[in-house]
Order: sequence, then structure tokens, then C-alpha cells
Amino acid sequence: MTCPLTPGVIYSKVGCRATPYACNVHNVKLFFTNDNGTFVYDPQTATKAVEIETEADWDRIMAYYQESCIRVLEERVEFVPKSLLRAQHWNTNQPGTTVFMPVVDQTAEYIDFLLGVFDYEGYGYHLFDDMKGQSAGLQSWIDSGKLKGPKVDLSSFEFTMLQLNLAPAYMILENIHLVAEAMGLGSVVFGGYTGTVMLGVTPLSKGLGFRSVTDKDGKPNPVGLDGVFEAYCPPYYRSMDEAIDAFVDRKFGSGAPYSADYKGVAPFKDWPGIQPHYHHISKASLDQVKAFCSYVYETHGRFPVTFDTMLIPIWLQVHHLDLDFYEKYYPREMVTEVQRRHMEGWHK
Repeated sequence: MTCPLTPGVIYSKVGCRATPYACNVHNVKLFFTNDNGTFVYDPQTATKAVEIETEADWDRIMAYYQESCIRVLEERVEFVPKSLLRAQHWNTNQPGTTVFMPVVDQTAEYIDFLLGVFDYEGYGYHLFDDMKGQSAGLQSWIDSGKLKGPKVDLSSFEFTMLQLNLAPAYMILENIHLVAEAMGLGSVVFGGYTGTVMLGVTPLSKGLGFRSVTDKDGKPNPVGLDGVFEAYCPPYYRSMDEAIDAFVDRKFGSGAPYSADYKGVAPFKDWPGIQPHYHHISKASLDQVKAFCSYVYETHGRFPVTFDTMLIPIWLQVHHLDLDFYEKYYPREMVTEVQRRHMEGWHK
């Protein structure tokens, strides 16, 4: 299990994560619910590039789990009343199961990507709001000739960002699926509920209890779980300018990964020697990023526009297999020997 340290935003908590992230912006938190309640797993700061090196380190995996799980609800989440989806409820989120839900924050990598796009003054994208038929807050730089980048439709740009941000959630669940199979457990990937239902921003259930804001079209948009997982946008910040400043400070501020006084695990042998030469975004470029993001939020009442700020794209349930059922209805090779021996090996 490695800690993927690449030259990107190294967040303060990058401990023993076996999933790569775009620009190393760790913008996914893993929530799960079981008979003991509902939790979020948020690993602590890495102490070295590879935390789990030998069998002697295996106990540290459980230590991370015990130290880094935060209870957010005392009970198991009920996504929707059982009377509404009877066809799925007979084997979904039942007692004894564990349901894993990766929640993706769309704002962090969105802002980080913009900082890269506008990194070299004058060559950022001419982002055009194709939904409103106008420049997305950048017209003054275009008119002055200080923005020479290609014209890119806002909806197209956001679709690219969505694809980029969803990948870690799928890889997290694939890792869990592989571990479950190796342990002899059953695991099923689901997409049967919309993310807004599971996050709790519809009347169907309280879900995970996320906060939502209503956009200019009257649609609820989940933006975070207060004190646990908060997006870089209002209402957690007074404006998009303030949200971007907070993100930049997290990257370049005192003690942050790209600061001269950073003391954490870095991806280079001589980070103090490399850091002074790292290119920092200019004020002019930062102003363009702020102008665009402010335009998006003030025009549409949400950030991003075309998809939810926080979302659950997919989720996975882990459970014990009903071996008698498989014995009666399925060919023998559909169940592995490890699965047949699970109860004896893990619960004897």
C-alpha cells in the first residue's frame, strides 16, 4: 500500500492511500454504513512515502482504521423508505452488510485545474458559457488581448472535469471489491439510487445529512457535510474569491506542501532545493481564475454548473454469501473455495 506522491497538491492528509488522484488532489472521502452506525474514513498524515512495507507493518492498517474513522451518524443510513423500492430492498443495506460510499468533492480539482490552465499569463482558456451565450467572466481580458487561449465551451469543460474527478471513486471501490473477494466475502457494485438521495438533499430520507443550496433554477445542490467535508464554495466561504484564496493557501501557504517550510513527506529527495524554483501563479492569472469562478457561481447559483458539487457516482455493498442459495441455483464454479471457507477462516 503506497502513498501516491506526485508533483501536485499534496493535501495535509495523504496517509496510506492506494488510489491515484488527478494532481494528487485528494478530493474523495470514503463514507460507509453498517450495524454500528455511519462513518467517514479520513486517513492521517503520511509519515513516509510507503507506509506498509512488510508483514510487520500490517497491524498499522488496523491502527489507521481505528484512528481515522469518524462517526457521523449513530445509526445505519436508510436511503429511501423500503416501501418505495421493494425490488431492491430485499438484499440492499440489510443488517450484517457494510455499504461503502465514496463522496466526491468537485470543487477542489476544478480550482486546481484552472490554476494550471491559467498558470502562464495570457494563455488560459477562453471559457465561454454556451448555456447563456456569453463569455464566462473573461471578456475584459479577451478584449484587451491579454487572454489568447482557445475558446472552450463551459459545458464541455465541465464534462471533462467530471470524468477526471470520478475516476478515484471507482478505483477505491475496485480495491475494496478485490479485498472482499480475497477474504471470501460477497460484494456488489450498485448505482440504484441517485447521489442526492444518498447524500440526503431530497425529501425521501435524511441520507448522510449533507447540506444543500438552491441554485438559480431552484434545484438543490449538495455542497458538504458541516465540519467533515466542505466544498470550496459558498456557503462555506463568503465568495468564490475567498474559496480560491483558501485553496491556494492550502497549497502554497505557510507549512503547506509547496511552501519553503513544508516538513511533511515530499516526492523529491531535495524538496527545499527544488521548492524555490517552483512556478507560482501570477496575480493576473489568479484574477482570471477568480473572475471565471465568481461568474459561474453568481450567474448560475452553483459551482460547478452542470453537475452537483458533491456526489456519489457509485457505491458498493459487502456481505456474507448465502452459500445454500448458490449451491441450489448456480454452477459450482460460481463460488470460489475461499468464499466457501470464509466462515471457518474468519468467524470460527
